[in-house]
Amino acid sequence: MTTSEQPPGGLLNFRRSLPGLCRSDTLSRLTPDGRRDLKALNLSRIIDLRSRTERAADPPPFLGHPADLNLPLLPWHHRALNEASAAARSNADHMTAMLDHAPNQIVTVLGAILDAPPGPVLIHCHAGKDRTGLIAALCSELAGRTRDQTAADYAASGPALRDFYLDQQARRTPEEWAHLAPFAVTRADVILQALTHLDHTWGGPHPYLTAHGLTRADIGALRNRLLDVKKPASGGGVVAPTTGADVSPHSTARDI
Repeated sequence: MTTSEQPPGGLLNFRRSLPGLCRSDTLSRLTPDGRRDLKALNLSRIIDLRSRTERAADPPPFLGHPADLNLPLLPWHHRALNEASAAARSNADHMTAMLDHAPNQIVTVLGAILDAPPGPVLIHCHAGKDRTGLIAALCSELAGRTRDQTAADYAASGPALRDFYLDQQARRTPEEWAHLAPFAVTRADVILQALTHLDHTWGGPHPYLTAHGLTRADIGALRNRLLDVKKPASGGGVVAPTTGADVSPHSTARDI
């Protein structure tokens, strides 16, 4: 499922998962040439899944552009989600917590992909691994990909982020890293566990999404949108950023 499209310069974990969906780590890593490469993709919408706090610490290069949407995937000060996150021992636990406690946010993001103008949509968080990975996996399911294809797309973040996590390890004490190391791995079984949770609790992604506001017609249209993206008109897509300065990335304590 993952294409061989060359990542824009500076990005660590970029790929096109579906014809109409690209995924990435934070765009603040883009080089000047990378910004040009990204523009050439004629993206119609960029959806930043990070919190407002993360965006303030690590501003996106397209801040203020109408194509750049901030739709945080994690609800703020949500007690049940916070408790589930605190108890998590793996990224699969985190994804299950998001599915259980952030369905409205998930449906909002999928709706923003569906409603985007013609052209591919890009979703990203900080490392582009778990928040982005969950949305990409749901899109893969809706597009009719096999579980093996969905899992392979998620697992591709492992090699892409190897140096990123080596750097994270070097910045922390052995005690700190021992706590974070279980969340740095990217295995196929992680996303499969999350999808199996949906199967067991809702009967799969389709019943889950319809229960939280996407209609069957929406799901069908989203599938078509993901598989058969229409090109924007000439001159469309994301244009040059409104802020020209390069910004150094800031890591979060636990990037999901």
